[in-house]
Amino acid sequence: MILMLGVCVGGCSIRHLGVPGNGMVEGDGGPHPTDGGPQRDGGPPGDETDAHPTPDGPLPGLDAHESACVTAAVQLPWSVPATGTPPRLEIAVTANAVAVLNRQGKQADVRTYRRNGALIAGFQFAADAQFLPYNDSRFLLVARGVTGDFVATTLDPDLVGSTRLFTATANATEHLLRAVALSPTAVVAISDEHFVNIATGDIVSWSTVLDASDRDGLKNGRIYGIAGRPDRVMLAWGGSNVLRVAALTASGGLIARTADDNYLGYLGSDTTSAVPFETGLLMFDGNPVRLTQIAYDLSRVPLDQNTQLRTFYRTAPRVAATVAQGRPVAFWLTVFPANDNSQGFTTHQLYGCELDPTDAATCLRTALVAETGLGGYGIASQPVAAAAFPGEAAFAIAHSDSAGGTWLRIADLSCATGR
Repeated sequence: MILMLGVCVGGCSIRHLGVPGNGMVEGDGGPHPTDGGPQRDGGPPGDETDAHPTPDGPLPGLDAHESACVTAAVQLPWSVPATGTPPRLEIAVTANAVAVLNRQGKQADVRTYRRNGALIAGFQFAADAQFLPYNDSRFLLVARGVTGDFVATTLDPDLVGSTRLFTATANATEHLLRAVALSPTAVVAISDEHFVNIATGDIVSWSTVLDASDRDGLKNGRIYGIAGRPDRVMLAWGGSNVLRVAALTASGGLIARTADDNYLGYLGSDTTSAVPFETGLLMFDGNPVRLTQIAYDLSRVPLDQNTQLRTFYRTAPRVAATVAQGRPVAFWLTVFPANDNSQGFTTHQLYGCELDPTDAATCLRTALVAETGLGGYGIASQPVAAAAFPGEAAFAIAHSDSAGGTWLRIADLSCATGR
């Protein structure tokens, strides 16, 4: 039993994922602890069911509804239920690999793929594990270690080769909400109880940093986005119509915080998202989609509403944004190129929009990614995630379709249509 407990990274399941053609994934997604990898945490037991009934990988000819911008398509092994909670899809990319995460109730299911859509590996971690890009060739996993503490570990795309970077103390009751790398040698984790610099061991309770409303909003609301630089972290979160923003030092000291109880519109907190851009966060919310630049000093500049990629007027799209070659690119479900107010006769398609923050009313370039067939107000709950490959105008996008399937598509905006 002791020997068996020595092979798993913190927060992962004891159940392996069998990946066709690749054998079994190692229990921890990394080497034995004597090789510098993390130790086994144990994690929740498997439910003895197959979480992946559909073989994933390139499926040529199965879906004829993607655009010429798409260079590879993979049907993912998760489906959108007719009722209940849709999958929560997240994406991280390296120069040559894509990791897609489906955050489920009791686990975070990760699959990695090559850029041509070929499956590399898969594994299940704890539900609150954070999976991020680390550099051009490796991913970063932040999860619990064998002692229950937070551990930051780098992983190869095959989820086998790994290196433990840092460890920091954690309470048994707290849950990870987000993580951000401030530099190759500094990783910050945001839990529902603490600010944790895993590299330095600085741990600060939110009760000592935030007032009661901000603290409760962080624990019970949504985090819209997080940005980091070597000396500072900025966090945007909230619920209902409320936007809360805080800037902290790398050790967790409060620099400034602000709250606006009416900044976000109808359904705003359900779909609002923000990505690091230039001097802080670029936030997307509302319908038409609005851009807001938030600086590290918490100054806030509403930029413009995009009037080109429209949706039905009583819903707000979920925007998946990233930054490619210094310019923001956002993906969301839209009736474009139609302009339909009928609330049900035009389906929403997945489009990419390359944006100029100084003139965001229209897209610099638009690119159809896929015809999803989705319609109605339910588009606000459909999963969309995107990430740009380092230094390129190529992207990995995960999304759903009207049949309840989920897809990974690799697209290149070189085929996009200009203004």
